[in-house]
Amino acid sequence: MDEILLSEFTRPLEFRQSNLDKQFRSGGIPKLKAEVESRAARVHHDQTAILLVDPAGRKLAGNLAVWPASVPVSGGWIPATLERDGIGHSEQFLVRAKELPTGHRVLLGGLLDNRAEMQEALLTALIAALALAIPIGLVGGLALARQMNRMVAAIGDLGAHVSVGDLKRRAATDGSGDPVDRLKSTLNQMLDRIQKLVEEHRILTDALAHDLRSPLTRISMQLAGASPVCGKQDHAERFEMIGQEVDGVLHILESALQISRAEAGTGKESFEPVDVSAMMQDLCEIYGPLASAAKVRLEFEGEGDLVVQGDRVLLARAVSNLIDNAIKYGAGGNVIYLRTEREGHTVRIEVSDRSAGIPEERRAEALRKFGRLDHARSTPGSGLGLTLVNAVASLHSGSFELLDHRPGLRAVIALPASRPT
Repeated sequence: MDEILLSEFTRPLEFRQSNLDKQFRSGGIPKLKAEVESRAARVHHDQTAILLVDPAGRKLAGNLAVWPASVPVSGGWIPATLERDGIGHSEQFLVRAKELPTGHRVLLGGLLDNRAEMQEALLTALIAALALAIPIGLVGGLALARQMNRMVAAIGDLGAHVSVGDLKRRAATDGSGDPVDRLKSTLNQMLDRIQKLVEEHRILTDALAHDLRSPLTRISMQLAGASPVCGKQDHAERFEMIGQEVDGVLHILESALQISRAEAGTGKESFEPVDVSAMMQDLCEIYGPLASAAKVRLEFEGEGDLVVQGDRVLLARAVSNLIDNAIKYGAGGNVIYLRTEREGHTVRIEVSDRSAGIPEERRAEALRKFGRLDHARSTPGSGLGLTLVNAVASLHSGSFELLDHRPGLRAVIALPASRPT
């Protein structure tokens, strides 16, 4: 019997023992004897064994015939087999014997049978509860896991759409107010805030570029018209330099506008089939003279019938930026490789060179707006070329990567291939 069960069993016996002690202190042996006789009279509806004997061991009161030889006056609870008067058979008790100052002894015990039955009943109930709880727990666990999987899938789907620029997507809420619903509401509020900031940023960039482009265009036209009639060679050269600077600013503004529109997803509605290999062949011919002037050779290798849905002007502008960068920074290798190929459902456009390349840890910096690396600051440029390529790839639901060409740099645009009609 464990400690908890023993404590539960002996608690009422301790109370009875205390009551016997109280009767002895208040009335001596006579009152104690009366109490024992009263308790013994309840033998048929009481589970107690009780006996009072005099110093010689003679019975004075109780429901036991004689003092059991197996029960010493030790003060502790011990098991004993006793036969109560009027029962007719032996029973298992937990008993304790106590010697009084007068030399009399009192034995008090509780029947163990009911406790054993209770323990067995408790064990049976526990086993039944476990047998019921396990399948309920499994079913509940599966239901909870299924709900969590649905929640994770919904949030993952939301994140996938937001990561490609779909800032209007929101998680569906049911208004229940449970933790999952509150999490979705919080995500939606966060996306509302992000969309608002991005939209404000785009409007600001767009308005600034628009407002600056118009006066700069008029200045450029005035300079173009003024330089031939100026007459003085020095002034003409100054006008030409000013005109080149204005053209450079206009180019930056145009790039900023295109990036802003691409990041906002503007233009998707006008997508059309674009033959990527044909576009690359055209760009190779267009940039051939510029490459020759830089003592670089363009080599094109591509598969036929590579078609994507897109904006041909934007895609050509993006690839032109890559070719222009390769000519500027990769001319040392003498050859710039242009390549198109299909991998599964993806069309890959690759421009690579044999330059020093860009260290892997600085490639993310090169993709940032105006993120010019140290070696590029001495050459003309805006720092928006690769940013535009990245934005155009995202607009077309694709990706853009800068990789190692060992040695050199590989710039790879991956776009979803058009499904055959």
